[in-house]
Amino acid sequence: MSQSPTRVLLVVPDFKKGGVQAEAMYPARLLSRNDVRFDAIVPSDVVGYYEDEFKEYGQIFRMPIKRKATKIQRFFSIFTNYFYIKKELRKFLRTHKKYDAIHVRHHVYAAPCVSVAKKEGIPVRIAHASINRPVGKYKDRFFMTWYYGICAAVIRKKATHVFGVTAGAVEYMAGKDNGIVMKNPTIALDRFNPELYPNKNIDGTIRLIMVGSFSSRKNQKFTIEVLRELRKTRPDSTLTLIGYPRSPKETYLEEMKQMIKDYSLENNVQFLPQDTDIPLAMSESTVLMMPSIQEGLPNVALEAQAMGLPLYVSSDVSTECDCGLCRFIPLEKGPVYWADELIKYVDEHGFEKDYLDMSEWDNKKICEDYLEYYRGNK
Repeated sequence: MSQSPTRVLLVVPDFKKGGVQAEAMYPARLLSRNDVRFDAIVPSDVVGYYEDEFKEYGQIFRMPIKRKATKIQRFFSIFTNYFYIKKELRKFLRTHKKYDAIHVRHHVYAAPCVSVAKKEGIPVRIAHASINRPVGKYKDRFFMTWYYGICAAVIRKKATHVFGVTAGAVEYMAGKDNGIVMKNPTIALDRFNPELYPNKNIDGTIRLIMVGSFSSRKNQKFTIEVLRELRKTRPDSTLTLIGYPRSPKETYLEEMKQMIKDYSLENNVQFLPQDTDIPLAMSESTVLMMPSIQEGLPNVALEAQAMGLPLYVSSDVSTECDCGLCRFIPLEKGPVYWADELIKYVDEHGFEKDYLDMSEWDNKKICEDYLEYYRGNK
């Protein structure tokens, strides 16, 4: 008699091509071959990049949360959405087949989802954080600290497992010493394999690359400032930007384009779509820039190191992403300092890449661990 499939309900913010979404797709893609059935709850009506593929593994159900117009409305919606999610998820679980596990891949939705899941009898309830506690200008938001403190108490009581990409992410999700650091199924080493790509960046041109959503948190404007400074001594320096706007209403991308125009960098900056061959783009670059204001453990940092690409990283990013090729610099040092450090690095090391053993981050191995959790064996 064959064993019935393990049924897993994922909760993801959307299916855009981002880090959290890629982390959710790898288990669905790999474990569906192991008699695991995935469905997904999406609190958004945005049709995302990965949706067609995910439908090969299971269904997508929506409980869209409408974006509020004003800052005051958005503030109070944080609390009203908590109860909206609880109500909609309870309704969903009472009208759909029983799930063996729920895996909530966003700190905003974790507390209400694991709370309802426990009441509705889902045996494995995973709350998973991909972002560290806020730093810099975000750290002093008293009401948000208070709200997430309440959520952490709910998660500690209702979740069976708390995962975080870093120790800081675990603490942000559920408080100190209340979960485990769990590697994300981050790197498809059959794709991010430098042996497949010859080192094309050997002509003496400094080629910067950034991969990620166009947003103030990722801080692409800072890299544009760095490029401006680089060109004063290395006029042929370039920047490749790969990503997408976080939402249609955000103006950050337009602000970036205006900066590029104001600094006369149109011939030095290229935008590539989110379905670009990322390993190929990295193989053609000199340095990956990550001047982020806030991150958890960014997938792109690990992918870049798998490709032997050095990184210049904001000191606000967790050092847990460093496998040996990250150089951490405070943003407060400014773009002139960053540019000077980049030039020093290139003058000293040239354009040859250092290749690391990244096997511990292989997505296939990590997904096998996920399977054990989903089946209640851990």
